[in-house]
Amino acid sequence: MIAEIKKWGNSLGIRLSRRELRRYGLKEGDVIKVSIEKVRPEGEVDLSKIPTFSDPDSRMSERHDRYLYGEQR
Repeated sequence: MIAEIKKWGNSLGIRLSRRELRRYGLKEGDVIKVSIEKVRPEGEVDLSKIPTFSDPDSRMSERHDRYLYGEQR
């Protein structure tokens, strides 16, 4: 679920939709654990978790490229 933080009195808060409450079987007074992940701006891509290849032998990189992309002519 993606939620927007909004002003709620002197505080900030998020609201859960009725659909989400039903989906998880939640009711007023339930204690829950929330994980927070800030959503990136539209169009931004996180490449930090993409595996990389490195080897001290430069020929290995060329072999790796041929494996991924085929023989380039």
